[in-house]
Amino acid sequence: MLPNSDPDRSTLLQNLALRLDRRFSVTADKTDLGFAIQSIQEAIYLTLSNDPDLVEYSYRLANLLGKRFSNTREIPDLDVAITSTKKALEITTSSNPIMAEILETLASLLATRYSILGEKNDIDEAIKFAKQALQEASTHDSDGEFDIASMLNALGIYLGDRFLQQDILPDLDEAIAAAKEASEMASCNHPDHLQYLDTLSVHLGNRFSHVGTFEDLEDAIKASRQVVDGTPEDHADRSTRLINLSKLLNDRFSYLGRSHDLEEAIEIAREAIELSPDDHPDRAGWLDIQGALLGTRYSSGGRLQVLEEAIGVSREAIKTTSYGHPEHATRLNNLCVLLGDRYTALGDATDLEEAVQVIRMAILITSDGSPDLAVLLNSLSVRLGDRYSARGSVADLEESVIVAKRAIKTTPVSHPNRAKFLKNLSLQLGRRFATIGDMTDLDESIQVAREAVELTPEDRPERPILLHNLALQLSTQFSRTGATGILEEAINLARKVVDITSDSHPDRAAHLNTLAVIVCTRYQQFGAIADLHEAINASRDSVNATSDGNANRSLRLNNFSAHLYYRFSRSSDLATGLTDLDKAIDTAREAIKACLDGHSERPNLLSNLAVQLTSRFLRTGDMKDLKESIDLGGEAVKMADMGHSERAAWLFNLSRSLDHWYMSTHKIEDLEKATTAAREAVEATSVDYPGRAGLLNNLGHQLDSRFIRTGLKEDKIESQRCYEEALMSTVSLPTYRIFAGRYLLSTPEILQYGQRAYQIAKTTIDLIPLSAPNSLASVDKKVILSQTAGLASDAAAVALHTGQGASAAIQLLESGRGLLAGALRDLRTDLSSIQDERPDLVQSFHDLRRILDSPTQTNVMMTADAASGSFGVDRRHWANSEMATLLSEIRTIPGHERFLLPATDTEMRLAAEQGPIVMVNVSSHRCDALLVELSGTRALSLTALSEDEISRRAQSLQSLETLEWLWDVIVEPVLKALGLNRPSPEDPLPRIWWIPTGALSKFPFHVAGYHLESSGRTTLDKVMSSYSSSIKAIIDTRQERNKTIDVDSDSDIVLLAMNETKGQSRLKYADAEVRAVKSMFDLAGLPVKHPQPRKAGTLAALQKCRVFHFAGHGSTKSDPLNSLIYLEDWQDQPLTVESLLETNLRSGAPFLAYLSACKTGESLDEKLADESLHLTSAFQLTGFRHVIGTLWEVDDALCVDMAQMTYKVLGESGFHDGSVSQALHQATCILRDKWLAEERTKVRSRSERDIISCDNETRKTPLWVPYIHYGV
Repeated sequence: MLPNSDPDRSTLLQNLALRLDRRFSVTADKTDLGFAIQSIQEAIYLTLSNDPDLVEYSYRLANLLGKRFSNTREIPDLDVAITSTKKALEITTSSNPIMAEILETLASLLATRYSILGEKNDIDEAIKFAKQALQEASTHDSDGEFDIASMLNALGIYLGDRFLQQDILPDLDEAIAAAKEASEMASCNHPDHLQYLDTLSVHLGNRFSHVGTFEDLEDAIKASRQVVDGTPEDHADRSTRLINLSKLLNDRFSYLGRSHDLEEAIEIAREAIELSPDDHPDRAGWLDIQGALLGTRYSSGGRLQVLEEAIGVSREAIKTTSYGHPEHATRLNNLCVLLGDRYTALGDATDLEEAVQVIRMAILITSDGSPDLAVLLNSLSVRLGDRYSARGSVADLEESVIVAKRAIKTTPVSHPNRAKFLKNLSLQLGRRFATIGDMTDLDESIQVAREAVELTPEDRPERPILLHNLALQLSTQFSRTGATGILEEAINLARKVVDITSDSHPDRAAHLNTLAVIVCTRYQQFGAIADLHEAINASRDSVNATSDGNANRSLRLNNFSAHLYYRFSRSSDLATGLTDLDKAIDTAREAIKACLDGHSERPNLLSNLAVQLTSRFLRTGDMKDLKESIDLGGEAVKMADMGHSERAAWLFNLSRSLDHWYMSTHKIEDLEKATTAAREAVEATSVDYPGRAGLLNNLGHQLDSRFIRTGLKEDKIESQRCYEEALMSTVSLPTYRIFAGRYLLSTPEILQYGQRAYQIAKTTIDLIPLSAPNSLASVDKKVILSQTAGLASDAAAVALHTGQGASAAIQLLESGRGLLAGALRDLRTDLSSIQDERPDLVQSFHDLRRILDSPTQTNVMMTADAASGSFGVDRRHWANSEMATLLSEIRTIPGHERFLLPATDTEMRLAAEQGPIVMVNVSSHRCDALLVELSGTRALSLTALSEDEISRRAQSLQSLETLEWLWDVIVEPVLKALGLNRPSPEDPLPRIWWIPTGALSKFPFHVAGYHLESSGRTTLDKVMSSYSSSIKAIIDTRQERNKTIDVDSDSDIVLLAMNETKGQSRLKYADAEVRAVKSMFDLAGLPVKHPQPRKAGTLAALQKCRVFHFAGHGSTKSDPLNSLIYLEDWQDQPLTVESLLETNLRSGAPFLAYLSACKTGESLDEKLADESLHLTSAFQLTGFRHVIGTLWEVDDALCVDMAQMTYKVLGESGFHDGSVSQALHQATCILRDKWLAEERTKVRSRSERDIISCDNETRKTPLWVPYIHYGV
């Protein structure tokens, strides 16, 4: 043995170490490796510091220690290896050819230690030394000695690792550049070419995930496929490379949503796992990836079995992952997500609890600076939000919001997950707003929801869920603020989301539910039945697409139940309505059964069922329903936190049920309970709460009931104060405010309010047009306006009582009556006066009018077409908003400042130029005739008239006694006041226009009087009468006055006779009537047309018509829009008031419609009396300047005489505005006189007394009475 002092000993030891290392490489005997390390360590010890061999010895030791570390994974070996390499580096000159190799090794060792310990300094040094190695190699690589490609690949890996830790994007860009250069330098035959491509693929995939550049993803997939295709089945790295490709394909699926990418990713991951042994160090990671992929497949429409498999695979991945492993937290998060999905699907609370526990553990083992922390925090926030919904713990909700904000705070703006995190924060803030009611939460929720949408390109598959969330939050904001623009945006977004979501997508049920809720919100706001139909359709589809165990099923069932209930509330058909109500109740019970006991929405479900049970009690009288309603309502209130935003609504519902219970029991304690609940409901809200007016109305009602029971004046005073506050609650729906105004105006006490009473009256009437905007179809306006019956009359009476004068009273009547007809007239107004100056505005008006005046699908029920009806509503709401802007612009044109505004006093007086206008107003407070003359307006008190007497006389409407009464109490006082009671025999009779209100609209003012006395005390003997629905109607029609029928006109005279009608009695004189009329027009040389007596043919003929004469059956229905004239196809395609209102003939300027049929001027619905919804007014609204109709049944034979005489006078005097009322008046007088002569003859045949008998036989209603004229 050589002594230590022998100069060759160190050389021999180095040679021994080299041989032991070689034997270790063959035998893997760790003893050889150990002796080799000892030998080289002794060699270093014996070598002088300035010996050039020390570099090689130190470097050799580092390599040997590195080998042992690879086998033992003992960190001390790695530490010494790094120290030795650094020592070798310190004593190596730059000219030494081994310098580059040492730098490369040192970089590799540092990177290895970084991968284990995660020390930032290690990766920084690794990159520094790798770059120095490249520089050295490039400088000394004249003969190609160095593997530059390998060194570039290594540098790329290190840069990529630092990017993953520190999120430094330039590192990733540099890593990609290095990997590209490495793969380009290495030929296809190079043994490491595929490895370099694999590295490049990984880096490109990472940059896509961070930046979102799709080209990177495509390049990554291309490179990865090349790597996989070139890797043999038995290659050790094939599984790793397969997993990389699988991940990239999943990324492309997430970006494009193409299912085949996901399916391929799953199959490739399966292959990778099958190829790997159970003890493979990366197997757990691959299992985790497979679990996540299966979870994605489930979320994209897969079956529950797929989710179960995903959870099983994820559990196996975690089971084989050591605590503290760098991927441990990520794998726990994946399991959390999968458990959350299963909770949503099945509603098992144990899944939710485990998900929360799992994600908390993941966060616990993750450092604050980890790039994975934001994802974990977001997952925790989501699950806490779910748990709040399930258990109702506000603490969970508060933590959910805090954690969500923390997740976003740690996420860069450019991070691809930021939009997802923002969506979750928006959702949690929305939940907190719904619970606590703080508007700042809602505002922030919408703000972050918009940011999430803006961050997400149109073609990203996650965009629909972001739009869905924004739609939800906007709908909530509308419910709080009432801003219709917000609601329209919400509907458009919700509809778009449903359109782009496939039928099989698991989110479709949620999207349908949201669309249903938002569209129904618009129905509740405006009342368009098409919206309700669509809401029912969408909510039913949502329920059908939701599995029985789904955590959201109860809420979707509840919404479907509510929508059915709204249709019940709207229905006028008792049988159909009760069917809907029963179905709603059954569905509500199912919803409660599917809801967990502690779920935050459970009180809402209970309260909704309570409301429905109360409604059924009101229909059936079953006290069991009412008792259950009170029990459920009480339980809902008990479950609600004191500060819950919906608590007021639940108290309101409970109060209403208790009120009905009191009405049945008459026990004062029940009334006290109802009042207490009502008061608590009001106290639970702020003055800006949108539903406050409804709550105040209810409290006012309860207090009024208690005043009636106890006589306590304080209750009456407070009751009225509640109603006044409700009326002035500007944030509440107009319908709630109008209800309050109706109550105040109906009470006798209003007359004691002084000038405040007029302000109440005016405020109430001004709200009526807001409750029935032009965006609504006629059928929807009808429902709303039926709730305002008599309001304008009471308001006018208050105006007169408070000394506001006739003009103010008339304005209130004009503003609060005839709104449906008035809106149609406005839309069809003549714009020729501004055509030359602003043709662009005229065209815009016509475009918007085509939308607002177009037919609506009111007959669409629960069919696939229901949504199309609501699309029409969308357009009408948009057009109504645009029209308001357009009208403002038109009013800037000189001379058009009051375009389509209510008539001024001057305009109303000018309307009486051809004769006075008389509005007869009836109210419980007082009855008056409001007289409009060219000289001014005034009021005439009708002291002998009362509502009670009108109701009594309406029972014998057609009797002669009623005609005489009408003369005594109204007509004669009016004519005396106007100075028309003594007409000059030399002059033509003056004209007068009657505008009766309310129940008086069915009375025949034009023939009132004592006809049997022959004393001249009749309307017929004093004036020529016409009727109108309003003064504005007269003004509008007169804008195109002095129209005449020209012989040379190309318009037709359209005549229709229906003597035979299926299902109706035969009219044997109808043909004779039409023949007689035809002969008169033939003599005048005017073209006569007999269209096919069907709806389509008749409407087509009316388009080119100057006179339309119909002889046949007419019918008045309880729903005035369904009143009709009977044509051949009346059973399938009836020509109704509604279809006429949707017909615009004004461009053809039709002159006269003569409806020789029964009841064409009658409306049975007293609630709509002021809307003048009957066939006569409907024909006038289509564009006819004059319409002759009937108040009740007419005689078939007498119809011939009336028509012949009317047209005879028209033929003699000419067809002009003044001739129609004159012709009908003269025809009526002739037939009246003929009837009187016949009556006298009958009397003389029985008695020689020269008087008219008053017995029942001679007091029959004359057949000439019911014919009336509408027009100018």
